[in-house]
Amino acid sequence: MTRRALFLRVFACMAALAGAAVALHAAAVNGRLVHANGSAASGITVTLSNERGRSAPVQSDGSGAYTLPNIPAGQYNLEVWVNPRSPQTEQVTITEPATSVPRVTVP
Repeated sequence: MTRRALFLRVFACMAALAGAAVALHAAAVNGRLVHANGSAASGITVTLSNERGRSAPVQSDGSGAYTLPNIPAGQYNLEVWVNPRSPQTEQVTITEPATSVPRVTVP
């Protein structure tokens, strides 16, 4: 095995271990979207953002529930994309291992 190949294998292992460590220190964020009349708001895209970036988007299910997995603890803006040009936002604090976000009312 060449030095380069060995280096690449070691680097790949280190990257995999770092990714596993991040996953161990992350929260599942759960919430629910409802309309003003109390009915479930399904099919709405939800993300979290802060100065480090934005989470992968998820959509609320038939009951308005959503889960954002593997979110590191910290301060975030919960973004509810009812309007594709500008999301409805609320500040939330995420703690490990799981955080339930208060119910959000959407138009």
